[in-house]
Amino acid sequence: MKIGILGGTFDPVHNAHLVLAEAAYQELSLDTVWLMPTGNSPHKKENEITPLSDRLNMLSLVVEENPHLTLSRFEVDSGEVNYTFRTAEQLTKLHPKDAFVFLMGGDSLLMFDNWVHPEIIARHFTLAATVRSIVDERKAAERIGYLKEKYEADIVFFPAPSFDISSTMIRERIKQEKSIRYLVPESVREYIERVGLYLG
Repeated sequence: MKIGILGGTFDPVHNAHLVLAEAAYQELSLDTVWLMPTGNSPHKKENEITPLSDRLNMLSLVVEENPHLTLSRFEVDSGEVNYTFRTAEQLTKLHPKDAFVFLMGGDSLLMFDNWVHPEIIARHFTLAATVRSIVDERKAAERIGYLKEKYEADIVFFPAPSFDISSTMIRERIKQEKSIRYLVPESVREYIERVGLYLG
Protein backbone atom coordinates (compact mmCIF):
# COMPACT_ATOMS: atom_id res chain seq x y z
CA MET A 1 0.00 0.00 0.00
CA LYS A 2 0.98 3.61 -0.50
CA ILE A 3 0.16 5.36 2.77
CA GLY A 4 0.15 9.08 3.50
CA ILE A 5 0.97 10.19 7.04
CA LEU A 6 -0.38 13.46 8.42
CA GLY A 7 0.82 14.04 11.96
CA GLY A 8 0.20 16.69 14.59
CA THR A 9 -1.48 17.32 17.90
CA PHE A 10 -4.87 17.87 16.17
CA ASP A 11 -6.01 20.14 19.01
CA PRO A 12 -8.55 20.27 17.47
CA VAL A 13 -8.59 18.67 14.03
CA HIS A 14 -9.93 21.25 11.56
CA ASN A 15 -10.93 21.61 7.92
CA ALA A 16 -7.48 22.68 6.69
CA HIS A 17 -6.08 19.36 7.98
CA LEU A 18 -8.78 17.48 6.12
CA VAL A 19 -8.48 19.43 2.87
CA LEU A 20 -4.72 18.73 2.86
CA ALA A 21 -5.30 15.03 3.52
CA GLU A 22 -7.93 14.74 0.80
CA ALA A 23 -5.79 16.61 -1.74
CA ALA A 24 -2.81 14.36 -0.98
CA TYR A 25 -4.95 11.24 -1.30
CA GLN A 26 -6.09 12.28 -4.75
CA GLU A 27 -3.02 14.01 -6.18
CA LEU A 28 -0.47 11.44 -4.95
CA SER A 29 -2.62 8.35 -5.68
CA LEU A 30 -2.51 7.18 -2.06
CA ASP A 31 -4.41 4.15 -0.80
CA THR A 32 -5.18 5.89 2.48
CA VAL A 33 -4.06 8.77 4.68
CA TRP A 34 -3.24 8.02 8.29
CA LEU A 35 -4.11 10.82 10.69
CA MET A 36 -1.45 10.25 13.34
CA PRO A 37 -1.90 12.30 16.52
CA THR A 38 1.11 12.98 18.71
CA GLY A 39 0.96 11.27 22.07
CA ASN A 40 4.04 12.75 23.74
CA SER A 41 5.33 15.77 21.86
CA PRO A 42 8.91 16.93 22.45
CA HIS A 43 7.76 20.50 21.81
CA LYS A 44 4.73 20.76 24.11
CA LYS A 45 4.11 20.01 27.75
CA GLU A 46 1.29 17.63 28.61
CA ASN A 47 -0.70 20.35 30.38
CA GLU A 48 -0.60 22.48 27.21
CA ILE A 49 -2.49 19.90 25.16
CA THR A 50 -6.12 18.79 25.36
CA PRO A 51 -6.47 15.26 26.86
CA LEU A 52 -5.67 12.53 24.36
CA SER A 53 -9.10 10.94 24.75
CA ASP A 54 -10.81 14.08 23.43
CA ARG A 55 -8.40 14.50 20.52
CA LEU A 56 -8.88 10.87 19.55
CA ASN A 57 -12.66 11.17 19.82
CA MET A 58 -12.67 14.15 17.44
CA LEU A 59 -10.42 12.35 14.96
CA SER A 60 -12.65 9.27 15.13
CA LEU A 61 -15.60 11.41 14.10
CA VAL A 62 -13.90 12.72 10.95
CA VAL A 63 -12.52 9.29 9.99
CA GLU A 64 -16.05 7.88 10.13
CA GLU A 65 -17.08 10.49 7.55
CA ASN A 66 -14.29 9.81 5.02
CA PRO A 67 -13.28 6.32 3.78
CA HIS A 68 -9.92 7.71 2.58
CA LEU A 69 -8.83 8.44 6.15
CA THR A 70 -7.54 6.14 8.88
CA LEU A 71 -6.92 7.02 12.51
CA SER A 72 -3.48 5.75 13.49
CA ARG A 73 -2.66 5.31 17.18
CA PHE A 74 0.94 4.43 16.34
CA GLU A 75 2.57 7.37 18.12
CA VAL A 76 0.12 7.65 21.01
CA ASP A 77 0.59 3.96 21.84
CA SER A 78 4.37 4.01 21.51
CA GLY A 79 5.01 5.17 25.08
CA GLU A 80 7.94 7.26 23.84
CA VAL A 81 8.55 10.91 23.15
CA ASN A 82 7.38 11.20 19.54
CA TYR A 83 10.09 12.07 17.05
CA THR A 84 9.43 11.61 13.34
CA PHE A 85 12.69 9.73 12.79
CA ARG A 86 11.65 7.09 15.35
CA THR A 87 8.24 6.74 13.74
CA ALA A 88 9.89 6.35 10.32
CA GLU A 89 12.26 3.63 11.51
CA GLN A 90 9.61 1.68 13.37
CA LEU A 91 6.88 1.92 10.74
CA THR A 92 9.05 0.72 7.87
CA LYS A 93 10.29 -2.17 10.02
CA LEU A 94 6.73 -3.21 10.86
CA HIS A 95 5.39 -2.66 7.31
CA PRO A 96 8.26 -3.50 4.94
CA LYS A 97 5.97 -3.97 1.93
CA ASP A 98 4.26 -0.56 2.26
CA ALA A 99 5.49 2.83 1.01
CA PHE A 100 5.04 5.81 3.33
CA VAL A 101 4.58 9.41 2.21
CA PHE A 102 5.04 12.04 4.91
CA LEU A 103 2.74 15.04 4.33
CA MET A 104 3.80 18.54 5.29
CA GLY A 105 3.46 22.18 4.39
CA GLY A 106 6.12 23.76 2.19
CA ASP A 107 7.30 25.89 5.11
CA SER A 108 8.01 22.73 7.13
CA LEU A 109 9.94 21.26 4.23
CA LEU A 110 12.17 24.32 4.04
CA MET A 111 12.98 23.86 7.76
CA PHE A 112 13.57 20.11 7.37
CA ASP A 113 17.31 20.49 7.91
CA ASN A 114 16.60 21.52 11.53
CA TRP A 115 14.60 18.41 12.40
CA VAL A 116 16.06 15.66 14.60
CA HIS A 117 17.85 13.15 12.34
CA PRO A 118 16.45 14.31 8.98
CA GLU A 119 18.70 11.78 7.25
CA ILE A 120 16.78 8.90 8.89
CA ILE A 121 13.41 10.39 7.96
CA ALA A 122 14.49 10.84 4.32
CA ARG A 123 15.78 7.26 4.21
CA HIS A 124 12.40 5.80 5.12
CA PHE A 125 9.78 8.31 3.94
CA THR A 126 8.97 10.13 0.75
CA LEU A 127 8.47 13.80 1.66
CA ALA A 128 5.37 15.40 0.15
CA ALA A 129 4.80 19.13 0.50
CA THR A 130 1.93 21.39 -0.48
CA VAL A 131 3.01 23.93 -3.07
CA ARG A 132 0.54 26.53 -1.82
CA SER A 133 2.66 27.50 1.18
CA ILE A 134 5.93 28.08 -0.70
CA VAL A 135 5.99 31.78 -1.58
CA ASP A 136 9.48 32.39 -2.94
CA GLU A 137 9.72 29.69 -5.62
CA ARG A 138 13.35 30.38 -6.59
CA LYS A 139 14.56 30.24 -3.00
CA ALA A 140 12.46 27.14 -2.40
CA ALA A 141 13.87 25.40 -5.48
CA GLU A 142 17.44 26.04 -4.28
CA ARG A 143 16.65 24.75 -0.81
CA ILE A 144 14.89 21.66 -2.09
CA GLY A 145 17.76 20.87 -4.42
CA TYR A 146 20.08 21.08 -1.42
CA LEU A 147 17.87 18.75 0.65
CA LYS A 148 17.61 16.22 -2.17
CA GLU A 149 21.37 16.12 -2.62
CA LYS A 150 22.35 16.14 1.06
CA TYR A 151 19.88 13.49 2.23
CA GLU A 152 19.19 11.71 -1.08
CA ALA A 153 15.60 12.60 -0.29
CA ASP A 154 12.62 11.75 -2.46
CA ILE A 155 10.61 15.00 -2.43
CA VAL A 156 7.31 15.47 -4.26
CA PHE A 157 4.76 18.27 -4.38
CA PHE A 158 1.00 18.34 -4.60
CA PRO A 159 -1.50 21.16 -5.02
CA ALA A 160 -3.99 21.82 -2.21
CA PRO A 161 -6.50 24.62 -1.63
CA SER A 162 -5.28 27.25 0.82
CA PHE A 163 -7.15 27.83 4.06
CA ASP A 164 -5.91 30.21 6.73
CA ILE A 165 -7.06 28.04 9.63
CA SER A 166 -5.09 26.86 12.64
CA SER A 167 -5.92 24.97 15.81
CA THR A 168 -4.63 27.94 17.83
CA MET A 169 -7.05 30.27 16.07
CA ILE A 170 -9.96 27.91 16.72
CA ARG A 171 -9.14 27.63 20.42
CA GLU A 172 -8.93 31.41 20.71
CA ARG A 173 -12.26 31.89 18.96
CA ILE A 174 -13.93 29.50 21.39
CA LYS A 175 -12.47 31.34 24.38
CA GLN A 176 -13.85 34.57 22.89
CA GLU A 177 -17.24 32.92 22.35
CA LYS A 178 -16.98 33.32 18.57
CA SER A 179 -18.37 30.84 16.07
CA ILE A 180 -16.18 28.05 14.67
CA ARG A 181 -18.88 26.81 12.29
CA TYR A 182 -17.36 25.86 8.89
CA LEU A 183 -13.82 25.96 10.35
CA VAL A 184 -14.13 22.41 11.68
CA PRO A 185 -16.39 19.53 10.61
CA GLU A 186 -19.87 19.88 12.08
CA SER A 187 -19.45 16.68 14.09
CA VAL A 188 -16.28 18.11 15.69
CA ARG A 189 -17.98 21.44 16.43
CA GLU A 190 -20.84 19.63 18.15
CA TYR A 191 -18.40 17.52 20.17
CA ILE A 192 -16.45 20.60 21.32
CA GLU A 193 -19.66 22.32 22.43
CA ARG A 194 -21.06 19.19 24.12
CA VAL A 195 -17.88 18.50 26.11
CA GLY A 196 -17.08 22.16 26.71
CA LEU A 197 -13.55 22.13 25.33
CA TYR A 198 -11.29 25.19 25.08
CA LEU A 199 -13.43 27.47 27.22
CA GLY A 200 -10.46 28.44 29.41
